[in-house]
Amino acid sequence: MKLIPNLDPIDKRAIQELGIPGILLMEEAGRNVAAKVLHLAEKLEMRRPQVTLVCGKGNNGGDGFACARKLAMAGTLQVVVIHAGLPEEMTGDTLANFKLLKNYPVTTIHAVMDDQISETLATSDIVVDALFGSGLSRSIEGYHRDLVNAINDCGAYTVAVDLPSGVHSATGEVMGVAVQADYTVTFAAPKPGLYLYPGKGYAGQVDVVDIGIPPTLIEADPSRIYLMTPKMIRNRMPKHHGLSHKYSYGSVLVIAGSHDMPGAAAMVAKAALKSGAGIVTLASVESAFERVQLPPEIICHSLPETAEGVIKPEAFEALASLWEKTTTVAFGPGLTHSESAQQFTERLLQFLVHQFEGPVVIDADGLNCLSMLSHVPKFSPRFVLTPHLGECARLTGIDKHAIQNDLLSACRQTAEKYNATVALKSASTVIYGSNQRMWINPTGNPGMATAGSGDVLTGIVAGFLAQGLPPDRAARVAVYLHGLSGDKAAEALTEYCLTATDLIEYLAEAIQTVQA
Repeated sequence: MKLIPNLDPIDKRAIQELGIPGILLMEEAGRNVAAKVLHLAEKLEMRRPQVTLVCGKGNNGGDGFACARKLAMAGTLQVVVIHAGLPEEMTGDTLANFKLLKNYPVTTIHAVMDDQISETLATSDIVVDALFGSGLSRSIEGYHRDLVNAINDCGAYTVAVDLPSGVHSATGEVMGVAVQADYTVTFAAPKPGLYLYPGKGYAGQVDVVDIGIPPTLIEADPSRIYLMTPKMIRNRMPKHHGLSHKYSYGSVLVIAGSHDMPGAAAMVAKAALKSGAGIVTLASVESAFERVQLPPEIICHSLPETAEGVIKPEAFEALASLWEKTTTVAFGPGLTHSESAQQFTERLLQFLVHQFEGPVVIDADGLNCLSMLSHVPKFSPRFVLTPHLGECARLTGIDKHAIQNDLLSACRQTAEKYNATVALKSASTVIYGSNQRMWINPTGNPGMATAGSGDVLTGIVAGFLAQGLPPDRAARVAVYLHGLSGDKAAEALTEYCLTATDLIEYLAEAIQTVQA
């Protein structure tokens, strides 16, 4: 599903090139929001509830005015409009819709913050937020800030028009303050900020509605940002066929682990196997194998280690016998970023870049060691990097806070610097892949913020790479299923009790869900 940060250019094309009246688009927007409010009032079994609409002076406010008129026409609600702008500050279709309100049973109040505003909001059953739309580009200040805080404090069920006021439509950043919505009715195409934290946490349930903009205009928009959906994942799953054997589904070589972190290596290998890889070989230090119990299906290959239980640089030679049958490499978790591990990493990456032809996924300490190299390797998109925010900061030099505020930009910059496919892990994981396209993942929950969760993702990515999926497709499928596994596990175990190994156990249920 295509995501478009700002519909203004599309609105203008619809009006100027196709001759669709702007006031008709506003009417459809208002009608759709009103239909949601009426349904909500009926569902909550309210007897003549009060609905208060807080409207700005721009087009978002105009949508709110149109909604207020539709609600008044229904005759089942007490409708109050708090308008943050004076009529002389409004123009065009917004002003026209405001003037129409005088013909309907709607109480209008100018939004000068005083006791009347607070009391009106406090007595409201439902509040409709139509203060600011996708055009907001600066922090909310002054009485607008007070108004947003009053909405959040009033305790009413809140429906946002297009997106919650204060949420940046492109990044999800909170612009000073933001309305905490229970439900968001967004128009024509969803906005990235509704699916990127912290904005996602303010949006509540999101409903995308048609307001009469032709699909051709949506398709022609230059945005390359997409939301992953179950249908997308189902159609991109690898196909299994009757005349297959274990090598049909690839051979994954996992290079990971140390004496102190044997579990990281084990989880990568288990997840790759559970994802459908035909053969999984775990290459790790001997002391790691002594500390974990592995499934019997995993092949073990011991590597030389230092006295501290960390991989030696000469371990690279010990991998020589494995390359012939290896189709995919997963590298990094649990290696440490010691000097010894860095030297090993440099030798391994040189080989993977110049001599190995298969796909490679690099995570955790593999990325940390990569960030410490004096020379940045020239990868290709067959390399999949899966950094979390801290690792991304080390790889790029971008401040961690800045990365969180604009995940899409940070993911793109990382991919461009390393010429690789990148899955930037966060509460809303984003992926940069082929043709400069980016995808936002909607699955997952806070219970997945637990040790080893990223290691499991590394293994799932490797498993789908081994089965022949192109790198960005493997990353999408893996990230979506990884999050969905977490959702299934949380349903059964609660977010509090979820552990990384549970993600592996619930992977089958996640796959069954997308294939249903």
